[in-house]
Amino acid sequence: MQRARIVLFFLLAPRALMAQEASVASLGGDALPGELRFHDVIRSAVSASPLVEAARARLHSAEASRITARTIPAPLATVWVENAALPGRSSRGAVPETSVYATLPLEFLYQRGPRTRVAEEEIRVAEAELRGARWLVALDAARAFERVAAAQSAVDGAVDLRKGLEELRAYNERRVSEGAAAEGELLRVRTEVERAVIEEALARAELARAWAELRQFIPAAAADPGQLAAPRLVVDAGPPTPGATPGLAELLAQARAQQPALAAARARLDAARASAAYQQTLRVRQLGATLGAKSSGGETTLVAGLSVPLPIFDRNRGEIERAAAERAAAEHDLEWTERQVTARIEAARAATELLATQLTAIPRDLLARAEESRQIALVAYQEGAGTLVQVLDASRALSGLRQAYYRTLLAFEQSRLDMQEAAGSDPATVLDSFKGDLR
Repeated sequence: MQRARIVLFFLLAPRALMAQEASVASLGGDALPGELRFHDVIRSAVSASPLVEAARARLHSAEASRITARTIPAPLATVWVENAALPGRSSRGAVPETSVYATLPLEFLYQRGPRTRVAEEEIRVAEAELRGARWLVALDAARAFERVAAAQSAVDGAVDLRKGLEELRAYNERRVSEGAAAEGELLRVRTEVERAVIEEALARAELARAWAELRQFIPAAAADPGQLAAPRLVVDAGPPTPGATPGLAELLAQARAQQPALAAARARLDAARASAAYQQTLRVRQLGATLGAKSSGGETTLVAGLSVPLPIFDRNRGEIERAAAERAAAEHDLEWTERQVTARIEAARAATELLATQLTAIPRDLLARAEESRQIALVAYQEGAGTLVQVLDASRALSGLRQAYYRTLLAFEQSRLDMQEAAGSDPATVLDSFKGDLR
């Protein structure tokens, strides 16, 4: 019996410890070829995302609109002939008169400024939306990475549990064949093995779905959808530094100064105000100054004039009211965005502090203790002082604890990103810690 216990201990313990070390290495060690780190995925997603490129193209479009808004209208050249003879007929003493003049539209004197302000505010909106798009892609990629890492950990735990149960089944089969154990426990172990096989299959299916979601953020993987082998994920995460979370007042002040959603809402409000001012200028249209020369009977005279429309009917009243309504809507949108940003900052900061406290309180040897508990259960089972249920419970507890610990690490990293995004930190600065070039 003692020899069998020693054999089982050295058979199962190294495999469990190797699985634990492999899982730790996959989440915190140096990435090997065929592995992906968290910062690699974020950098790749932000630097080559079609959503970011689309936002950058919209920024170029807004800059082009400003060029149009600043352009002064071209003058209109006119050639006017009077008293000219009809083809085939004489003029009968009528003196031909020819006038050549140019008319310069003058609306730009009072419309160019408001038009330019509208275009400049649209540029500010596009710039804020570009920063927001980069953050959106980064957060989506981080969530997809977290899902794959959690699924990967679940597969590792399921494989570890299945292999341990298969070896335990082989051990019980030998004991039953020797007549040293009842067949009932062997049947129970066989049932647990089948259950572990099913759980492993489910975990692998979840990993496949999660990887399919993540590969859209990796250009090389998205370009080869037929690739079957998914690389291992590596997360450079660990216990947080105490007191590293910024204060709520500091985060709110930062958000008011540079949060992309708030900046875009303010720019839309300013653009709406400039548009309302522009619509007011459209009450008077087609204002122009004319200057030219007139030739009649060998005499050349000066032609000058000023055309001013008579605003008897206000054709722009509807547009003025529409612009006022758009301005009111932009004011309400800004107020609502401020509330949303405040709520997001409070939620993300609370989650970050809670997870940081939890990770700090977790002993560094937590997984080693769980592994030791499983080994004790195995030893007790071999000595007859424990039951098979205790061994199975200890094995499942180790697998579940490992997954919970890594999910907590990943959730902490995600909450920190959420907090920085909600506070409006520059994504290039924040993600610089991931060694990424976000230009």
